[in-house]
Amino acid sequence: MTSLRLFPTLLLAASALLGVKVLAIVFDGGLSAPSSIGVAMAQDAGAPAQVQGDAAGSDGDQNPQAMPAGDAASSDGGDDTAPGSLPEGLELGSSIAERKVLESLSGRRRELDKREKQFELRQQLLQQTEDRLQKKVDEMSALEASIKAMREEQEKKEQEELRGLVTMYESMKPKDAARIFDRLDLDILLKVSRAMKPRKMADVMAKMSPEVSERLTVALVTGRKPRDEQPKPAVEALPKIMGN
Repeated sequence: MTSLRLFPTLLLAASALLGVKVLAIVFDGGLSAPSSIGVAMAQDAGAPAQVQGDAAGSDGDQNPQAMPAGDAASSDGGDDTAPGSLPEGLELGSSIAERKVLESLSGRRRELDKREKQFELRQQLLQQTEDRLQKKVDEMSALEASIKAMREEQEKKEQEELRGLVTMYESMKPKDAARIFDRLDLDILLKVSRAMKPRKMADVMAKMSPEVSERLTVALVTGRKPRDEQPKPAVEALPKIMGN
């Protein structure tokens, strides 16, 4: 009767031990062969006196059952991503959309750099052209100043020469000066007459020939040559076409 009473307890203990072993095999490798489970069951069946101890051991072995579960949880947790890190598919630059955005930004940056270089090159060309134009302007200004200085020097020299001629004619007798004035070109005669003193010029004109004195008077008043000494139009110099 005692054996019959302990039989359910023995079965319960064996079932619990079997479950623990199965869990150990699943999570931690457990026993290497199923025969070990059978041997343990035979030993438990042949020793009824140790049923209570085995039952107590089974109660105590139920606590390690949480350890494989914890180990399984830890193993499952080991597969999870560490806190603070992005999943593999969401890492920066790993997705196709992000790569396209980065490539687009890189292309835009290269285009902007290219345009900036072209703009700098144009600025350099414009600056060089402006420098060349400024150099030409400076050269033209220097040439103009040189020509102006030469002209002023020439006019000054002519004025000095004319002043010398006027002084010479004024110191001459009116009769001698009149003979020279009759043969002078009208342009030169105008310059000399305007530079001479009026009284000296009047005495000379009184001794000059009437024709030359008349032309000189008209030129002094009008500032132009007489009509008969003005150059004729080029049309009159053309040969006439003879009729048949």
